[in-house]
Amino acid sequence: MSTKGWSASVAEVDLAAIRYNLKRVRRCVGRKKVLAVVKANAYGHGNIEVARCLTEMGVAMLGVAYLEEGLALREAGLKSPILILTGISSGQVPEVVRYRLTPTLFDRTMLAALNRYAKRYKKRVDIHIKIDTGMGRLGLTPEDALAFVHEAMDLEGIRVEGILTHFADADLADLSFAEKQLEKMRVVWECLRRKGLRIPYCHIANSAAIMHYPKSPFNLVRPGLMLYGYSPLQGETALQLQPAMQLKTRVISIKKVPSGVPISYGRTFVTKRESLIATLSLGYADGYPRLLSNRGVMIAKGRRVPVVGRVCMDMTMIDATEVSGLAAGDWVTAIGSEGKEAIWADELARLTDTIPYEILCGIGDRIPRRYLNAMV
Repeated sequence: MSTKGWSASVAEVDLAAIRYNLKRVRRCVGRKKVLAVVKANAYGHGNIEVARCLTEMGVAMLGVAYLEEGLALREAGLKSPILILTGISSGQVPEVVRYRLTPTLFDRTMLAALNRYAKRYKKRVDIHIKIDTGMGRLGLTPEDALAFVHEAMDLEGIRVEGILTHFADADLADLSFAEKQLEKMRVVWECLRRKGLRIPYCHIANSAAIMHYPKSPFNLVRPGLMLYGYSPLQGETALQLQPAMQLKTRVISIKKVPSGVPISYGRTFVTKRESLIATLSLGYADGYPRLLSNRGVMIAKGRRVPVVGRVCMDMTMIDATEVSGLAAGDWVTAIGSEGKEAIWADELARLTDTIPYEILCGIGDRIPRRYLNAMV
């Protein structure tokens, strides 16, 4: 999206960082194929440009949550295989077939509906079959999965391209439950192979599992968060990743106020000295969490400054008393680096008792994305 002229806020996405992070994934997993997850607007980074970048880097497949996300990629000209991770409804079958999307299936009614439609139009649709090994969300039991695979492989309009499951807690330090899930999936995979049922892909590894299990026995991995520069693990990781997005916002106004002046709704902050209060063009409607009221920090002119008062729908205030030369129209960094200072989504997540996924995915559509370092 173009950001020519004056814009209130902007999210700058460095595609070179995404390419670097993908290379780190590949260094971890060796020759395994990569399914790059670009659901939720590529975790807030912009699904079209990020998907193009990852496709140029040769990923085997793109992963989305919903049909509509897959259609958006197809309409933008993306031709890579696209896996719909949450499944489809019966009314979506025609578009799945027409746009050559790959649904995740775990229901016999849906399998039959997809097969009927594909046969009618002399098509063959790739599917992946979801197995629930302990997430308790979507999928067949491991015991039922074998029969389901047999049934699917006998259908004229269906090609079983993969089986998958989802770790419940591969990001934790205690991997005992993850090990049980891994073993259940290994048993299913080996049983299929012994029966001579050759399926191209078996996958379980999200970002956390890639870090914990780079040598897992399966042949496709599903990085999401780590592509965008963050680790999902509890504690430190030796894997060096580069955050891909910086969020910057403009100063609307700056004014000097005396001691004892309340700032923003509810008067939750009152100046304790003569202060310079800068009002910024960013609020919770843009995805800057209201929980950062009186606890967030931003970077102005290379200095960390506190968020003061409640974050509003469209505006946020900072105490710029210690910042020299800040003026209306200047940029302030809400996420990113400036000079020697940096504030990334994982720091904001800690301040708001959440996870970096939520911070990144929450950055709203009214903030334009500007892409840096696209491949020529």
